[in-house]
Amino acid sequence: MNPESNKGEDSIQFDLMAERVLTGSTGQQTFEVKARFGKPVPHPKGDWMCSFQITGAGDGCAEEIFGIDAVQALQLAMFAAGARLDRIRENVTLSFLDSDDLGFPGSSKEATGSYPYCRARDSKC
Repeated sequence: MNPESNKGEDSIQFDLMAERVLTGSTGQQTFEVKARFGKPVPHPKGDWMCSFQITGAGDGCAEEIFGIDAVQALQLAMFAAGARLDRIRENVTLSFLDSDDLGFPGSSKEATGSYPYCRARDSKC
């Protein structure tokens, strides 16, 4: 796998709101992997939409995620980004601030706010 080669830029355009830079590595090679999030926007058919994209590893395709409001759309985009990064981890070692915890929600309940934030070592998680 060549971590620098994304299959191409996706046609989804979004207004970049936030970005997290991760460190990726395969063997001796180290490189940047970026999780990019667009500003949530109202969708013409109702609800809200938030785009995200992972660059530097994987296919580089942007995705549109929908929620009932802007906050839920952003939360679900962060959850989806975490899930995509987990798939990328099958071939690439990823870290954030020298930790393997990338800081993205780890469950759908956490992503939607249905469960108060807690650490995985807490028994109620």
